[in-house]
Amino acid sequence: MTIDVLKGSAIRDVPARHGDHAETADARTLRWVEAAGLCETPTELRNLARIRPGLLAAWCHPRADRSDSVLVAMWMAWLFLLDDRIDEGDLGRDADRLEAHLHEPLGVVSYGSAPTSPMGRALAEIVERASDAMPDAWVLRFRRHVADYLSGCVWQAAHRQAGHVPHPEGFPAWRRAFGAIMPSFDLVERTDGCFLPPSLYYSRPFQELLVAAADLVCWTNDLMTVDKEAAQGDPHNLVLVTAHHGGMDRHAAALLVTDAFEDRLRAHARARRELTGLARALATPPALRRQADHCAEALLDWARGHLEWGLGTPRYRTGTTTTAPAPAPAPAPTGEDHHADTP
Repeated sequence: MTIDVLKGSAIRDVPARHGDHAETADARTLRWVEAAGLCETPTELRNLARIRPGLLAAWCHPRADRSDSVLVAMWMAWLFLLDDRIDEGDLGRDADRLEAHLHEPLGVVSYGSAPTSPMGRALAEIVERASDAMPDAWVLRFRRHVADYLSGCVWQAAHRQAGHVPHPEGFPAWRRAFGAIMPSFDLVERTDGCFLPPSLYYSRPFQELLVAAADLVCWTNDLMTVDKEAAQGDPHNLVLVTAHHGGMDRHAAALLVTDAFEDRLRAHARARRELTGLARALATPPALRRQADHCAEALLDWARGHLEWGLGTPRYRTGTTTTAPAPAPAPAPTGEDHHADTP
């Protein structure tokens, strides 16, 4: 039902680009996960191999070089592991316990605390590698967005614990937070070399297109996972929130969310045009104007790539045992990227 709803979307008119390093990123990330002791059970490692974080990195960051593709895949793998432990166990239904559990990663990104757990050390490594050669303003923003994600997870747990269905007006902002979209979008500036100064990044047009692109990712996810999450009794999905508060069935709610999705596509396009006008009005150098427009395009590519990956991943299916092909062994790193590609 939900995939049929997406077939008529204008997002399909956006070219789906694919990077060249999916297999390498998958293989090296799985080796890193094993070496770091991140998986608590063999099942977790098998699930990571099936859902292929390196393939997601290739779809969402098609211009990334091999080193950055591995970095993005590491970030995705870390998120997948943490999200599944929160969503599929008691941890995600006890806000106090979850906040205590997340104390170390929050300390890593907020205060630079020295971690002791495998997940804490892995996050510290990801942050360090992502921050290499990036401006201080970007590093602070990335760390803040990771902290916002962790806080969003606690918010979600509190609502689950109380049995509350979120209100439609406030839900999208929290959905962006516990979906880890903003720190993931920050990585676009790294992989595509388009760091924006505060005058453009925090401008109204760029913030509007940033939020629009984030909603596209979140709502694509919700449209594709609604049946799975309904079966799990988890209402933290815009389709389920809309159905509950609107007194309608899931199909009708999915149609409304699809309409809202198309509105966000148009909002992104408007904001992109306004960003171009603002950059000219500020007498921004032509090279920086091109970078700003590239960032806008890359965020839309992220949403399109996520859709392509989502339609194929077994992660979003209900009751399936479909497995993805095992990632091909990565070639031994050579030359200048040896350190960056070998955790």
